[in-house]
Amino acid sequence: MLSLFFVDNLDGKDSQVLLGDEANHAIKVLRLEIGEEIKISDGTGTWVSGPIIEKNKKTLGIQITSRGVESEQKPEIVLVQAVTKSDRNKEMLELITVAGVDRIIPWQSDRSISKWQIDSDKKWRITIKEACKQSRRVRIPKLDGVVSAKQFVTQVNSDDLILVLHEEAKIKFSNISIPSAVSVVYLIIGPEGGISSEELNIFKSANANIVKLGEPVLRSAHAGIAALAAIQTKLGRW
Repeated sequence: MLSLFFVDNLDGKDSQVLLGDEANHAIKVLRLEIGEEIKISDGTGTWVSGPIIEKNKKTLGIQITSRGVESEQKPEIVLVQAVTKSDRNKEMLELITVAGVDRIIPWQSDRSISKWQIDSDKKWRITIKEACKQSRRVRIPKLDGVVSAKQFVTQVNSDDLILVLHEEAKIKFSNISIPSAVSVVYLIIGPEGGISSEELNIFKSANANIVKLGEPVLRSAHAGIAALAAIQTKLGRW
């Protein structure tokens, strides 16, 4: 599989130039040579690929031999992730990105130990992008602004499917059906300390389904990939 790199915009020509950190990684870290093929994407699903025809200290260019567009899938899968411990955020983001999440909403829950910081958005975006490169995803998941439970429910539509993963739920995840008309599925993952009763009531007010994903209680950082694997399978994508 070809190494993947990102640019802000594709040139739309017969060749494409790689600059900045991406070029530096290709040249100095991966030590790619003339003739080797790579793939370059704009992060929104459009990509080009081809052999390297030009290389210097700071730039790298390819001759485009293939190009394509990866369309957005429906329904959109959105993970509402409680901010985890600082040392777990990177692991969590890597796992949910490679598992195919479409959009991520950071949630500052009542019982989150860590707080959303000024530089958190930048750090999360870097990790998400790197995970896309590792998993060869040409469409980078969107990252929304941090929200509280009250702020989140004001953003959803009445026909969206909201699934709150909770260890005390009576309904199994496997018993949930996904209507064909649903355009967005929200998966809500709580913090290590659990979702507060007030937050559960807020989610219920938005017609959320409180569901249980198996007997073992997963870490907050690991629950997202389990939920994504389950929903991807239910949708027939996996």
